Amino acid sequence: MDTRADVLDPVVRDQALAFFRAIAHPDRLVVLLALADGERCVSELTALCGTSQSSMSHQLRALRDAGLVRGERRGKQVFYGLDDHHVTHIVRDAIAHVREDGRSVPAFRARMSGCDGNSSS
Repeated sequence: MDTRADVLDPVVRDQALAFFRAIAHPDRLVVLLALADGERCVSELTALCGTSQSSMSHQLRALRDAGLVRGERRGKQVFYGLDDHHVTHIVRDAIAHVREDGRSVPAFRARMSGCDGNSSS
């Protein structure tokens, strides 16, 4: 596979960008990491993220629409799992990358901490 040619293809490029947009939310990242260890029901994911059922449904819908997770109804519950093993590798590699020595940039952390609305600037 020639990845240089793929990047030049606007369709492939846009799909890759959509993938990164889909995982660029704290709750979605937690969900993907949790599902890397196996399927979980919605109530488990809601408790894990400390969010409402409505918010979790929204996040799961975004992940489903991006083709990253799949849901399966079992009785009254819906269980979610990763749709593709590549998702596990990408998310875990990203976490490993930022944990490496010298990769945690304090200025970036400080800038991002202002994104929660608690910044004084």
